[in-house]
Amino acid sequence: MSTATLLRTQAAVRPTHRPDFTDLVRCEWTKLRSLRSTWWSLGAMIVVSLAFTIAATAVYTHDYPHLDAATQTQFRTDTVGLILQPAAQFAQLAVCVLGVLLIASEFSTGMIRATMLATPRRTPALLAKAATFAGLVFALAEVVAISCFLIGSRIVRAHSVVSITDPTSIRAVLAFGLYMALIGLVALSIGTLLRHPAAGVSLVLGMQFVLAGVLSLIPGTVGKHLAGAMPSGTDVMMGSGHNASDVYTPAQGLCLLLGWVALLGGAALFSLKRRDV
Repeated sequence: MSTATLLRTQAAVRPTHRPDFTDLVRCEWTKLRSLRSTWWSLGAMIVVSLAFTIAATAVYTHDYPHLDAATQTQFRTDTVGLILQPAAQFAQLAVCVLGVLLIASEFSTGMIRATMLATPRRTPALLAKAATFAGLVFALAEVVAISCFLIGSRIVRAHSVVSITDPTSIRAVLAFGLYMALIGLVALSIGTLLRHPAAGVSLVLGMQFVLAGVLSLIPGTVGKHLAGAMPSGTDVMMGSGHNASDVYTPAQGLCLLLGWVALLGGAALFSLKRRDV
């Protein structure tokens, strides 16, 4: 048997394995946990969440006797929002940066070509990356949310008593993890669209911390509704739903954030499939 014939025979009998979605998730998990930026960013999320929960609850508790009646009422009716919303508002910084870097760094280094060669179908590749990232962020954020709630509720108990077994508290704690995971997917989508780490981080942070403030300057209720509809305004989902200054309910906030994820995720997927890597 000639060498050419032997090679053809071996190629014919060699088993082939087309990677399924589980294989893609396993590969993405290997890449995710091997990046130092992953653990630095998630570590920052933990520290910032706990720090701002302690700071916000301690300040309000200390100043409670000097607060006006309306603020005291808000303190008592939306205690869970006071505990969780400041933590999420600043901890999302780390998640947004990580979401952009997770995909944009692959484009900037050229590693995305290896990913696409191994997985020619781009839709499953992006979905696997999104599912792995969101799953990790959600799981860790839930641990952080429970810790923040237990610490914050202990600090404010002199003026307001909240229990983690209360349905409103359970919903708010779950909403913390959902918010962080979905905001991460928004950042991942923007990173896919821009393909540049610095540009992606700048756009995400501008959208989260600048654009909502600019929109709120529009006179009347239009500005409030537009600002509240931005991804950063959907942290209302972590409140009790009794804050009079909120223009949307927690359920509406979740729907708005899911809409952003669907819109930007669809655009990112379309861009990935249409553009060369």
